Amino acid sequence: MTTAQETTLLLEEGNHIGPGPLGNLEELDLHLESILASGDLAKIRDIEHSHHTEYLTSRETPRTESEIIVRFDDMDVDMDVDMESTASAPVSQHHILASQDNVRNSFESPASALSDQSELTSPPSSPRQSSKATTPTEPEVLKTQVTASAAASTTKIPSPSMSGRRRIFDVRPRVSIPTDIAPHEYAHQCIAAAESSRLNPYALHQDEYLMLREHISHAQVTTYLNIRNGILRLWLNNPRIGVSREEAVGCAKDTRWFDVASVCYDWLLRSGYINFGCAEVPSLMKKLKKSKTGKKSKTIVVIGAGLAGLGCARQLDSLFKQYAKDFYDLGEEPPKVVVLEGRNRLGGRVYSRALDSRQSQRLIGFKGRRHSVECGGMIITGFERGNPLNILVRGQMALPYYALRSDTTLYDSNGKPVDEARDRLVEKLYNDCLERVSDYKFKNPPSKLIEGNRDLINEGRDSSSEGHKTIAHVEEATAALPQALPIAEQSLGPRVSLVPVSTDRATGKTHAEPGTSTTLKAAYKAKLMGWTLREGIDEDYDLDLDAAAKAPNATLGSVMDEAISQYKNIVDLTAQDFRLMNWHVANLEYSNAINYNQLSLSGWDIDAGNEWEGKHTMVVGGYQNVPWGLGNSPSRLDIRKEATVKRVSYSSEKSGAARVECENGVTIDADYVVSTIPLGVLKHGSVEFAPPLPSWKTDVVERLGYGILNKIILVYREAFWDTSRDIFGVLRTPRSRHSLEQGEYKSQRGRCFQWFDVSNMSGIPVLLGLMAGDAGFDTEHTKNDELIEEATQVLRSIYGGKVPQQPLHSIVTRWGSDKFARGSYSSAGPDMKPNDYQTMARPVGNLFFAGEHTIETHPATVHGAYLSGLRAASEVLEAVLGAIQIPTPLIVPKDSLGSSAQGLKRKADMAASSPSPRSAKQARIDAYELEAWNHIVSNIGERPWKPQKVAGNAYILFSKAHYETARRRCEEGRRSGKGRPGPNDVRIVTSKMWKEASTEERKPFEDQAAELKRGYSEKLQKWEQEVKAWDEKYVEIRREWEKEHTLVLDDIVDERMGRERRRAGRVGTYAESEGSEIDLDG
Repeated sequence: MTTAQETTLLLEEGNHIGPGPLGNLEELDLHLESILASGDLAKIRDIEHSHHTEYLTSRETPRTESEIIVRFDDMDVDMDVDMESTASAPVSQHHILASQDNVRNSFESPASALSDQSELTSPPSSPRQSSKATTPTEPEVLKTQVTASAAASTTKIPSPSMSGRRRIFDVRPRVSIPTDIAPHEYAHQCIAAAESSRLNPYALHQDEYLMLREHISHAQVTTYLNIRNGILRLWLNNPRIGVSREEAVGCAKDTRWFDVASVCYDWLLRSGYINFGCAEVPSLMKKLKKSKTGKKSKTIVVIGAGLAGLGCARQLDSLFKQYAKDFYDLGEEPPKVVVLEGRNRLGGRVYSRALDSRQSQRLIGFKGRRHSVECGGMIITGFERGNPLNILVRGQMALPYYALRSDTTLYDSNGKPVDEARDRLVEKLYNDCLERVSDYKFKNPPSKLIEGNRDLINEGRDSSSEGHKTIAHVEEATAALPQALPIAEQSLGPRVSLVPVSTDRATGKTHAEPGTSTTLKAAYKAKLMGWTLREGIDEDYDLDLDAAAKAPNATLGSVMDEAISQYKNIVDLTAQDFRLMNWHVANLEYSNAINYNQLSLSGWDIDAGNEWEGKHTMVVGGYQNVPWGLGNSPSRLDIRKEATVKRVSYSSEKSGAARVECENGVTIDADYVVSTIPLGVLKHGSVEFAPPLPSWKTDVVERLGYGILNKIILVYREAFWDTSRDIFGVLRTPRSRHSLEQGEYKSQRGRCFQWFDVSNMSGIPVLLGLMAGDAGFDTEHTKNDELIEEATQVLRSIYGGKVPQQPLHSIVTRWGSDKFARGSYSSAGPDMKPNDYQTMARPVGNLFFAGEHTIETHPATVHGAYLSGLRAASEVLEAVLGAIQIPTPLIVPKDSLGSSAQGLKRKADMAASSPSPRSAKQARIDAYELEAWNHIVSNIGERPWKPQKVAGNAYILFSKAHYETARRRCEEGRRSGKGRPGPNDVRIVTSKMWKEASTEERKPFEDQAAELKRGYSEKLQKWEQEVKAWDEKYVEIRREWEKEHTLVLDDIVDERMGRERRRAGRVGTYAESEGSEIDLDG
């Protein structure tokens, strides 16, 4: 489910629409605040010191909320600036610093080299959807990995943590682990939770490795991962309430691992994997405020109220509440967060424009909802596999959304639908050209891969052996041996090459899968696709793109044009084929907001492999609900609108002072500044930095690309188009209609080439046309009347006289003229270097950076902007409080416990002594519960285990049956020097075979999958009946047993304790709550 990549657009009203009555903005704010105050999010209790059974209740699945309403205002246009001014301001070119101060890539992508996909998740039966769609999750940044490219030395790798004292926990082991589901089912939920959080459930994240390498052994990694995955499971089960430290510690099965669980909790919390968004978080601020402090609080200024700025500010506000005690211990108040926004609205390049619906037919069921259309970020490109918008939109704000239908009809320039078979044939050729060009992409070095025991993790079991030497000790000892690998080259994961295999029509993003590129010769591959080779061309004929790729100014576009031209020598391409080919090129330019001749040949697809899964969706009633929710829930942030920043003074030292000056004369002194200023504004030089940004930063600003995607939005009285489809495309012709020259198509191919029927999201009949590539830039200078007339003629070529002479209302976006955006979103410029996105994210003293242009794994996307905000918040917190404190030793050795074991369970700082009255009382309760349980089990046996799930997936069954056939296909026509086909190559071919299989060929496997699901469903129903009967017997037997056995505490029989005592033997499950918005089954 998910999002397309249109990220920013400036709106200029057409001649047929007025500003519309928006009402009194202050009154609307008060109204929205009253709605918020009455909602569940405002009523969630403080859970920091709640009883542990209350923790379990807090993790129940949330009820469905009504949608959050949004306030919208117009965008700001600087009409005095022409498009030439959108070019970057002159910046000095010096060398980029080669090293980073800290390694902080906590916001890893779902396709991280650390991880293979869990066997719990089936290979996709359809192409995985794009993360870089029409809209700008992982705050990814300084991805300075410990890789083979690192210096080959045995020098100790610094740990990003500090030594600290032990905490005291009043928690029992396993309290957060449910007892009424089978261990393998609990493990399955934990693994799914990690995968839904962008983490490898079987391996340490790079930051976890750096943090723990000096504290745990390889054998202890398994237990750590079980704890970490368990904490993530708690969070995903109810993301409206933050996980408390006590709950997290309760995921440990032994008191010796309490400190490990606490450290893990700190890492997940700081890195933005848990307790982010609009969650009500545990806080001690109300209780601690009574104590007087000697210092005033620090101030953090966040520039920009888009998804990056609001995400960062909300996360900082949340973190400061959860770490309030640390600040009071330092003698100061928790810091204040101030957000400065130049516009009079929230959202930045996410802008839902209000529509006048009085003259249009309204959709049934839309009453009471706001009619709006997306002028900027629009599509959510999938909720699954870790998209943070899954938590925000579905888990917290409960916003209604609409799943786009992927079927797309392409109409030729004569208005007739293109033959689907020909369309598929040309698309295959286009994808093959992309695959061959991918040979020249940047090659990413492999990352560290420190794995746990997969079998034990799958079973939910901890490792029985713990080892005596830490990971660091083993690595350093190994590196000291003769001819041994240096630390940086030990335990590396496999090098993964990603190959383009398909294109997402809704977003223009290329979908890549692991494999080896261009293994087959071009003529042989074309014949396999279904093309007829030209006379005299044999199957050994191949393309030669090396000369084009090594040219001084080579770009993606120049090499792609060469590949298309060379294919003319292999197969007969018609003018229609060229129109089809260039429709796909326009779609790619839509995903990058720029002509593909301005894209880096090596880095154009730098985010490949980080796509989410699920259907593309759009928020009903306005995407801008998301930034409004972040700004106002669970409490209102200090956001100051119409505060345009003109100068930022910062310190090259992180502990220095900063000052932000606004055009309205307001000046704010700050300790830290977070800039989410769009890349286009940085290029334009609208904001002055004092001192000037260093050359290693300004050089990146110049090298990264930044383009324009614009929209033409037409509102009608009633729909005249095919409403059974949400998307349709139109092939555009060059000046010479029958041209076979690729270069003649670039100026026209992106003009209204794709249309979205957004009526289901807007509530009235609305069509939205895209102006991509060169057309996006041309829109900035073309009059509205001309653009609307052109769009109307395109529609008339398809629907004829059904199209009205004029729409009721029209909107034309001009993001390049928006002084707060200066364009739409970033791209890989021709001169881009591999680490430019990481360098863009790197702080300069006490000045931090966030935004879609600062995240390598998800650039140019809404979710990427949000994740970058989480990353920046993590960096600010570390600058304020320091790194995570880790007690030494982190895990107390078993043989050192002795008689003090009980003391360590409760109070780590107490010496060995006789059990306290409280611990003696607990021991009697435990013994009582154990005796009761044994009695019940002897009468009715163990509670029935839930049946294990089956892999009822037709594609998996098909791929197993056709594995050998696919392998043989890989070996046929293979190019020399490509080696034998690997498993990924076979999987790609199997996936293609599945897509090309007919309904009759798929049916046996679909029937078999349905039968497996049916069998599981029957077993599940039987299990539910057995469990219900068992639970009834349990209650009856327990009641009778308690009548004869009274619990004795403190040597005194207290009958009242019989009803008030805690039931230690049963813990409610988290994963089976009805109505959960989060699917932990993967």
